[in-house]
Amino acid sequence: MAFQKAFRPKLFCLWLIPLAALLLASCATLAFRPSQAKVEKLLALVDSGKVKGFKGLGEAPFIFDGEILLLQADVAALWDNLGRANLGLQKAQTVSIVRTDGDTWRIFSPAMEVRTFFGKYLDKATYLVTLEAPEGRYYLILGKVVQGYPRIQGFKGPVR
Repeated sequence: MAFQKAFRPKLFCLWLIPLAALLLASCATLAFRPSQAKVEKLLALVDSGKVKGFKGLGEAPFIFDGEILLLQADVAALWDNLGRANLGLQKAQTVSIVRTDGDTWRIFSPAMEVRTFFGKYLDKATYLVTLEAPEGRYYLILGKVVQGYPRIQGFKGPVR
């Protein structure tokens, strides 16, 4: 009897440690939803022209308007050009932040390769952010957080 009482806390700890490890491991797989604050922080980074300096943030494969960019050099050139364009995205108002669905690809293009891009390269925890600016509407496809920012996987705009 004394052996069972002495052994019971050890069994409890042996059971508790794997459970705690499982719970902590599952935290990384929780669905990401970009907040308004995260979107604003990202827009400031895009306006500053510094997206390219954050590894993994805006990398290939990437969809720009209806074009699929598969080469990292093309995506890097895109970010250079967008930075020089001074889009003023910080002034844009966020209209919506919604999870991508089976029809989101149509916003970028009706082409089947765009549909394939959405099916092949975007995971389930990807969001479409719609922005309204004086020059038109912008769309961003945002994924999991990379270095404190949502990963940009697609960009379109301005659309009138």
